[in-house]
Amino acid sequence: MSHWTSIYQFPIDKDLSELAQFIQRYRLPLRIAEESNRQILSTLDPRLGELLLPLLQRWDAGEIRLADVRLEPVGETSAAGEETAQPESAAQGGKEPEAAAVSSPLPSWPWQKTALSLMLIALCFIGWLLLRNDLADVLIIYPDRGGDFQLDNMRQALGSSTLAWHLAHGEYWRLWSPALVHFSLPHALFNALGIWILGRPLEARAGTPVFAGLVFFSAAASNLTQYYWSPQILFGGMSGVVYALVGCVFVLQRWQPGWRDVPRGIVAVAVGWLLLCATGLVTYVFGVGVANAAHIGGFVCGLLLAVVYCLVGGARKFAPGSATV
Repeated sequence: MSHWTSIYQFPIDKDLSELAQFIQRYRLPLRIAEESNRQILSTLDPRLGELLLPLLQRWDAGEIRLADVRLEPVGETSAAGEETAQPESAAQGGKEPEAAAVSSPLPSWPWQKTALSLMLIALCFIGWLLLRNDLADVLIIYPDRGGDFQLDNMRQALGSSTLAWHLAHGEYWRLWSPALVHFSLPHALFNALGIWILGRPLEARAGTPVFAGLVFFSAAASNLTQYYWSPQILFGGMSGVVYALVGCVFVLQRWQPGWRDVPRGIVAVAVGWLLLCATGLVTYVFGVGVANAAHIGGFVCGLLLAVVYCLVGGARKFAPGSATV
């Protein structure tokens, strides 16, 4: 006996006439029903639901028109060598059609929903240009020289540190501004790519104010962690923020297993890279310094903030079928 499986939910006042025409045009085994003050789209084949989910999310977000979407029919090849569709429904005992949307499986967010992410990407390259032209002095935390930062002398050392000097002179922005400084073009490119892949889906789903809070706290947390760990070394870059995004995605993908805006392998690769760099092997082989403490500080900050966000109910915005803000 066949069972209908829910694959997407729409508000009760959402006009689904375009979707109904799309279903009728391709004779898809889908139905729309009203349940619990929602409009539920169901299918007899969960595999079809997985194929259509990215398309439905983009249409629900207003990014595309279903009238412009073309599906490739899957069927048998005729004697003339032409492929024919098999549109019979499961209720008739025929083979259900499979649909392949021409769009990318990952959502393409409009810039209005990811304005802060795009701004951060631009700031990565602006920070690199400022450093290259010796204009980044106002952004960095100057390294300490000859300070004793053993744990038993930590309080006294920090009280006379350059960070304390900066703060005493009202330069509070230096708690965040080192994240803008990038020491090479590849450094800026990798961090920009991380924000593009991880930051845009988070901002589009959670909303810019929530995303701004994540960036605000994680930038300070990663910078302070790196400074306390190695106060005698100059550091910079948005890697700490990127790893906060990694931590946030890690939690959300476990809270909402159906959320697939970010490929699951991205988090595994990022965590693996973090652990590899922490061993010192990357520095030994390539001779480049890595702000491991900033990575760890940002990652932990992202984990904690994401847990709090999910506990207060924010994870519902990442549920399959939920509309973006």
